[in-house]
Amino acid sequence: MTPFSLALVAAFIWGFSSFIEKWGLRNTDPTAGVLARTLGVCIGCVAFLLLSPGLPGRFLSMDGRAKMALMGGGVLASVVAQVFFYRALKAGDVGRVAAVGGSWPVVALVFSVLFFHEPLTRSKVFGVIFVALGVALLK
Repeated sequence: MTPFSLALVAAFIWGFSSFIEKWGLRNTDPTAGVLARTLGVCIGCVAFLLLSPGLPGRFLSMDGRAKMALMGGGVLASVVAQVFFYRALKAGDVGRVAAVGGSWPVVALVFSVLFFHEPLTRSKVFGVIFVALGVALLK
């Protein structure tokens, strides 16, 4: 699969999971919902360990800085941002909240240009403009 098709599959799964999570948050405190979601992530990690021979060794051989960066990103994305997202999802419309919350690639693009010196192409600029317009229309 190409990187683009992999990203489309991820987008579909994230979109469907937002629908499921909105349903799960009907009578649930959003912070307790994040705990339940994170337990689901833990179950998935155990499945990875059981189904992927050599994974523990590959994890242990990772550079310490890489581990810290990925774990820090996990805390930010899977706990901190998720609490804000669940609070918005519980109170708002799935379509609106998921679209606005899904505008995070704009932030990622800015950081990738500033710190990784990735090229800022015309298609990326137009993509960011359309995302920003979409967020503005949904406000």
